[in-house]
Amino acid sequence: MDVVLLKQKAVEEITGLSASTLEQWRLQGKGPKFVKLGRSVRYPAADLNEFIAGLDRYTSTTEAGNARLTTKKQQ
Repeated sequence: MDVVLLKQKAVEEITGLSASTLEQWRLQGKGPKFVKLGRSVRYPAADLNEFIAGLDRYTSTTEAGNARLTTKKQQ
């Protein structure tokens, strides 16, 4: 079984997220799954794909904004 591991820089480029966002998400237990190889952080490509596939999809920014407001009300 071949496991493709991505460096954080590759994940930043794929997702458009900043390094600090990915680092904060790791501390908070959010975001895509990652593995530690010694002191290095790597993201299994399959887990990154799964994370992206599981995100909500919207047809407009209004729809996305309304979903965010609904989520905040439920909290």
